[in-house]
Amino acid sequence: MRDLQSRWLIGASMAALAISGFSGGAQAQTGEATPMQGGGLRVEAGRDPTKPTGALNATQVAQGVSDQDIVVTGVRESLRSAQALKRNANQIVDSVQAQDIGKLPDANTTEALQRITGVQIQRRYGEGATDFDHRTSPAITVRGLTQVQNFLDGRAIYSASGGRAFDLEGIPPELLAGIDVYKNAPANIIEGGVGAAVNLRTRLPFDKPGQTISGTIRGNYYDRADKFGYSTSGLYSNRFDTGIGEIGFLVNAVYSTSYYRQDGILANPQQPIPAGSIAGAPANAKAPMGMQVYDDLGDRRRLGVATAIQWRAADNLLITGQYQLAKYWFNRRGAYFYTVNGGSQSSPLPGSNFTFNKDGYATSGSLQGQNFESGRFDQQLWSQSQNFTLGADWQATDRAKVHFDVQYLKSYYNADRNGHVLTLFTATGQNTTTGSPHPSTIDFDLRGSRPQWDVRDKALLTNPANYATPYIADALQRNDADTLALAYDIDYDLEGGFLQKLRGGARYSDNSINLRGTWNGVCLYATGPDPSCSAPDGTALIPLSRNPQLAMQGPSKNFFDGRTVTGGLLYPAFPAGDGVWAQTKALYALFGAKTKDAFTPGDLNAQTEKTYTVWGAGDFAFTAGGVRFDGGAGVRLVKTDLTSFGTQFNSNGTTSPLAVQKSYTRALPSVNIRARLTDEFQMRFAYSKGLARPNFDQLSTNLTLNNPNQVNPITGRPSASSGNPRLNPISSDNFDLTAEWYFAPTGSLTGGLFYKKVDGFLASGVVVQNFQGRAYDVSTVLNSGKGTIKGAEIGYQQFFDFLPGLLSGFGVQANYTYVDSNVTNPFAVAGSGMSTQLPLEKLSKHNYNLIGLYEKGPLTARLAYNWRSSYLDQTFGAGTNQPQYAKPYASLDASVSVNVNSHIALSADAVNLTNRMNVTYIGTIGQPLQYQLNDRRFGLSLRATY
Repeated sequence: MRDLQSRWLIGASMAALAISGFSGGAQAQTGEATPMQGGGLRVEAGRDPTKPTGALNATQVAQGVSDQDIVVTGVRESLRSAQALKRNANQIVDSVQAQDIGKLPDANTTEALQRITGVQIQRRYGEGATDFDHRTSPAITVRGLTQVQNFLDGRAIYSASGGRAFDLEGIPPELLAGIDVYKNAPANIIEGGVGAAVNLRTRLPFDKPGQTISGTIRGNYYDRADKFGYSTSGLYSNRFDTGIGEIGFLVNAVYSTSYYRQDGILANPQQPIPAGSIAGAPANAKAPMGMQVYDDLGDRRRLGVATAIQWRAADNLLITGQYQLAKYWFNRRGAYFYTVNGGSQSSPLPGSNFTFNKDGYATSGSLQGQNFESGRFDQQLWSQSQNFTLGADWQATDRAKVHFDVQYLKSYYNADRNGHVLTLFTATGQNTTTGSPHPSTIDFDLRGSRPQWDVRDKALLTNPANYATPYIADALQRNDADTLALAYDIDYDLEGGFLQKLRGGARYSDNSINLRGTWNGVCLYATGPDPSCSAPDGTALIPLSRNPQLAMQGPSKNFFDGRTVTGGLLYPAFPAGDGVWAQTKALYALFGAKTKDAFTPGDLNAQTEKTYTVWGAGDFAFTAGGVRFDGGAGVRLVKTDLTSFGTQFNSNGTTSPLAVQKSYTRALPSVNIRARLTDEFQMRFAYSKGLARPNFDQLSTNLTLNNPNQVNPITGRPSASSGNPRLNPISSDNFDLTAEWYFAPTGSLTGGLFYKKVDGFLASGVVVQNFQGRAYDVSTVLNSGKGTIKGAEIGYQQFFDFLPGLLSGFGVQANYTYVDSNVTNPFAVAGSGMSTQLPLEKLSKHNYNLIGLYEKGPLTARLAYNWRSSYLDQTFGAGTNQPQYAKPYASLDASVSVNVNSHIALSADAVNLTNRMNVTYIGTIGQPLQYQLNDRRFGLSLRATY
């Protein structure tokens, strides 16, 4: 009977095993590391290791004991389990483990990732996050690449923003047991990232014996916003012996609210000053075209729920059902006060005192003829992801293990936005050259620890009689997405010899996404609202005095530490209303204008994407020259079928539906080899080929054909514009070589070299396509960029147990990453002087973490310093033809926790202790662009576990 079962299982998996190489794959399709322990045994989380059915959890790896002995608490234990996972995995993986239930080491999921070597994060709105207007760009990069695959408990997930990444900042960190980063994924890992794969792990009821009850209450203070936020979380887990087998149940829920304020000062790009206007100025002297204020504040709310039911239906069958909910609200008020000076020369005040740096850029001085406008753009985002999964792990025979998995992911992403402008002009066509009714003289000083600028006539900026209301705007976004994924995987153990195990599997996914977005703007004239903004010069604007309620005092209290625009200014205000959209409609009604409340064909795109995957792999082990080797190799074969639905807009005003199909198949080989030179020292080599599909918003299609009789004089063809669903995925060849010395349970010194060759980066371009019998020059997005990323990583951690007494509680974590990248500049134009090669955006060449630890008795403390070197922020930024860079940035965070008794713990923490200023610059560090200050965050929490 056993032989019949084995033959049936092997036959059912023949398609997958037929392509089998020999891979160091781990748990089929889950993205979790499989430690090679006990002859490569794979053990389900929470199961007895003598009854293998799935993947060993990190704590079991660390301790090498059964689930009945596991108690995961404290920094020391979290470091030990993370180290053991890295040491015993069949692939290159780094992890962050929760110190206890509901306690990742950082208060933000994105911020916890920055502690891992090779990972860099973006900071926006007071914490690790992505920019609101670039939601499809992830907040993290791994080894310089943003194309990072996201998993939740080993299953692929993404948000409905239009990108491929999951909105990590929307996940409450209290929901997670740990985070794993796979930097060179083998064949069993779901494809989708050329940078890495990030797996968020929640808890299961079989992770621990018996009943567990845990709750946390936390309060936070945000010093710049001067507000208090809070979070509350609770977990209940229990296991029951029943007549139908052991059943476990777990529910974990989190709700939090937080605030932020982000103060910014901007210096407009510097231009040459008129000859002779400043005595003693250098020959290459330049000065800013003007100065700006960027005053941003808002709040976030997060709701997270993770539930799980596990049923041990038989000794050889475990069934697991999970449901996860992540709901996120983000409200933002972005207020700006900016100059609108034209021309190509700056306007220094004659006779004023200026200072210049060695590059000829002004560092202080006075500017005349400054004309200001004030803008406010409110944004309200609410998004949700629900993940329903059902998995079965069946030990079919003593040598064959089967995993079945069903996943349904459902998401939406909604946003309301508006715009409202006040101006110190009174009619259209007014500018610096023609004359303006309310010019200002300003003094600026960019030297010292904090830049500052101010106007000389302070009353001018606060007088409502000086302002007019020239423009309003509105925008809606309503996206939704869903995925159905089915997976079947098999592991088959072999007895002895070189080949240890065969693995294989198949996966099918059906993705649907609907993108819906509007943008609408209306110019306001004394003659009435005009969506075309076509009034002739000299047309009077509507004075603010008609609607004085549409202005509010600014900037925020103690803005930029109280030394800029000290007399105040006016920001736009919105009428009262319940939410951004209600306020926007009330604003439009005041002026007799209409918001765009419905989506038109040009606002819509729908896509379906189906993937068909088979993979095969095998593990091997052998001894050569007295050295033990193990690992594996394999291949993943993936077919992708995409259809993008949109609209074709013809030059005669007619439209027609448009559907573009794209299909491609890729083979993704991989190999992992480990050499165990001693019991403590090992080396690895890994190679894999990866792919990252373009974002959904880049694959959207709406085609606009312009007048066929208006042709480009060079090409002789008319023009058109379109999205590009014909894009190919970005591909990469990934190489890793590591050396790992594990000299203590929480002591290790590891290093690695990596190299990535990437092809298919996306950039704007023009292709020739035929429509209606004519060839058009179509402006679109193309696969046109190539690049290489190479670097090195080193990490060290240790508790100094050998020291006497209280000193034995000290420990340290440290890691450093060097990454050098070289990619095609998509904006380089022949003769422009721009470099044809640039580093990757958002990538610092140098990055390190230095963390001091202390854990002794009831006391746990942590002091964490993160530093990153300067980096390319935008290839084509700040309205200039020059790259925009960010200066080096550092953050110092601290936490301390005291266990009052075995059940109760009090914790305090602080983020951004040094109140570090972010600085960006244009082209060269001598031409600063933006200075930014964020909140310092102070928290206090009470946690109880029983």
